Amino acid sequence: MTTIIRIILICFIIFPCNINGERRRCMNTGVLFTDKIIHSPIIVYGEPLAKEIYVDTDMELLFNVTFRVDCIFKGQEDIVNRINITEAGIKMNRSACQWLDPGKFYVVFLEKCESNMNVYCPLDFQERIVDDMTYELLEKTCHLTRIPSLHSTSNNCPNVSMTEFCPNDEIDVKIIPKQKQTEYVQPNIRTSFNNANQFYVQSNGTISNDKPLVARIADNPHGHASLSACISLWILIIAVGATIFF
Repeated sequence: MTTIIRIILICFIIFPCNINGERRRCMNTGVLFTDKIIHSPIIVYGEPLAKEIYVDTDMELLFNVTFRVDCIFKGQEDIVNRINITEAGIKMNRSACQWLDPGKFYVVFLEKCESNMNVYCPLDFQERIVDDMTYELLEKTCHLTRIPSLHSTSNNCPNVSMTEFCPNDEIDVKIIPKQKQTEYVQPNIRTSFNNANQFYVQSNGTISNDKPLVARIADNPHGHASLSACISLWILIIAVGATIFF
C-alpha cells in the first residue's frame, strides 16, 4: 500500500514539473508598462484575427498573427487596419514571449521588419491584455497618440494620455534602441498614481509597489506552473514523511 501511495505522489509532482519545464522560458520579465512605452517605436491596440504556428520545437514556439489594428498609440500614422506580426512567441535569445490569442484585445509593442511593408516583429516585451486596469493605465500614461489605423471604418480608440494627467504632453519622448533597454533610465518622466495597484516612475529609478501573489499570477498567467510544482513538492515531502513515521 505504501508503494502505491508513493507512485501516485510521484506522478502527481511530475505533471506540473513538465508544464514548468515547457514554459520556464516564458517568464514575467518585470518590465513596467511605462518602460515599454518609452522603448517601443510602434505601439498598437487591437485584436488578433488568426494565429499560425510555424516553429514548434523544444527550444522555440513561433507563430504568425493576422492582427486588426483599431488604434495607433505610438509610431507611424500609415499603419493599415490589418497587419501581419511574425516571429511572435517563445524565441531563443529573447527574454519575453508573446501569446496573442485570438478573441482578446491587446496592447502590442512592435518594430518594423525589414522584409515587407506590412510585416511587423514584436519587441522583447510581452503584450498587455486589455482590461480595466489597462484602460486606466492608458489614460494616465503620457505621450501616447490616439490615431485610428489606415482604412479603418470606425474609431475604436480608447482614451489615452488624458489632459488632467498629462498637462505637458507636448514634450517629446526619446525612442531608445532595444539594445539599450536594460541600461536606460528616463530621468524626466514622473508618473504618479493614487492606489496600491499602480506604480511610480521617479528620477532615481523605477519603484514598483508590491502586489499580492494572485495579482502577480494574473499579470503573467502562464507562469503559474512554477507555483504548482512548488506546492506539489511540499505535498510530496509531507506525504513521504507521513508514510515513514506513521
